[in-house]
Amino acid sequence: MAKPKNVTPTQQITIATTPQVVRILTLLAEQGLHGKNVAEVAERLLSERLREFVDQKKFALEERTD
Repeated sequence: MAKPKNVTPTQQITIATTPQVVRILTLLAEQGLHGKNVAEVAERLLSERLREFVDQKKFALEERTD
């Protein structure tokens, strides 16, 4: 069964990281805890951490006008 199309606009980024981080992301993907593949796991963990920054008022988002 095909994955439903994401209705939220997304942008692709490229990062470089250590082999240890890749291994952890791979293990998490194999367990299916945060996504089905390394990219999904990385996106989910990054999104959760950024949300924590905003919720804890460590970072303020400016209102967008576009």
